Amino acid sequence: MSDQKKKVLIIAYYWPPSGGGGVQRWLKFTKYLPENGWKPIVVVPENPEYPVIDPSLETDVPKEAQVIKMPIWEPYGIFKKLTGRKKSEKVNTGLLFDEKKQSLTEKFSLWIRGNLLIPDPRVFWVRPTFKRLKKLIPEINPDFIITTGTPHSVHLIGKRLKKQFPEIPWLADLRDPWADLDMLDQFYASQWARNRQRNLEYSVLSRADIVTTVSPTWTKELQAKVDTPVHCITNGYDAEDFKDFDYKVTKNDFVISHVGIINSYRNPEPLWSAIEELCHELPGFKEKLKLQIIGITDAGLGKSLDKFPLLKARTSVTGYIPHEKVIEKYQESSCLLLLLNNTKNSNGHIPGKFFEYIASGKPILAIAPESSDVAQIIKENLFGLACDFKDKEQVKEAILNIFSEKVKPNSGKTVEQYSRKSLTSQLAPLLTK
Repeated sequence: MSDQKKKVLIIAYYWPPSGGGGVQRWLKFTKYLPENGWKPIVVVPENPEYPVIDPSLETDVPKEAQVIKMPIWEPYGIFKKLTGRKKSEKVNTGLLFDEKKQSLTEKFSLWIRGNLLIPDPRVFWVRPTFKRLKKLIPEINPDFIITTGTPHSVHLIGKRLKKQFPEIPWLADLRDPWADLDMLDQFYASQWARNRQRNLEYSVLSRADIVTTVSPTWTKELQAKVDTPVHCITNGYDAEDFKDFDYKVTKNDFVISHVGIINSYRNPEPLWSAIEELCHELPGFKEKLKLQIIGITDAGLGKSLDKFPLLKARTSVTGYIPHEKVIEKYQESSCLLLLLNNTKNSNGHIPGKFFEYIASGKPILAIAPESSDVAQIIKENLFGLACDFKDKEQVKEAILNIFSEKVKPNSGKTVEQYSRKSLTSQLAPLLTK
């Protein structure tokens, strides 16, 4: 039966044992593609610089998948030497803009990233990987090629393969903005560099047969740039991750949990201030409150919490934990906190964990613009409350409503359209067409 499956070649940078949100989208698609009639052949780096490692995700790689690893050289070793970092230290781009004063060397390194490493530091993987795949593809004989970025350098491999093998259809999946990425502002990108990013983005979007992205807003933005069909397939949750989830857990404590990165873009002091004031004003709130921050954080978070001593005393900060343990943290939470970047990209940013938050059934408190896709999904489905970045009074009211249980948990209720299995069944027809 498996011999009858069509073959799809998926080129990705993030793959187990990489942890974090970026790896899960195509790991889960790969998991469910075989039951939709496709055999995945996945090309990934052999020796990548992953910011976090999570070996537990390797159990999701299906036995039907063939994984091909190809060597990559990345300039992070040079960056570590220049900035005095240890060779073993992980580099997370999202944390390079925290509140500590940057040295001239760090600023110069960021300038190099923004103006010379275009589209991104993984650009050195493009040429050697294309050369190897050019020889391998006649042997593999795939029916479809998929590239997924970030890093968007991966799409440049797809573009070269499309020119070499025009008869094989190509899908370019953009999980994040490219030319409009908010981080370009922090990389001191010149106008020339921005134009270069824009031209590369257009060359990929216009040459791909199909483009996919992760939110309605970003779908509209990309479709406005090209005639190539752009489809929205959001991220999601894997129902198998929640098969042993206890939706009836009750706790005396009021546990607010945030999972994921907190950097200078998503460190909302009005939220921390609102919680601090509730500790003073609301009888019994301080004694029940526990704030769990799970994941990678920058120096700015500690400085912010120092301003709010009651909140800080009730806060635990844990580093990255395996994904299987994250599900347990959802279970013990009273409220799940979702922080979007306070930047121009936030309207279309729907983090992958948002759908796991939904699957947990716990009330969600999102700090997000009212016009954002996240806020719209929450409002339409009564998944919780969304508040603006700076509206402290709105945040206080939202927390009070969740604390007093006016916002009810969705115990056991999930939205099937956001399950990874269902989302893969949306992807498969695009490949068949």
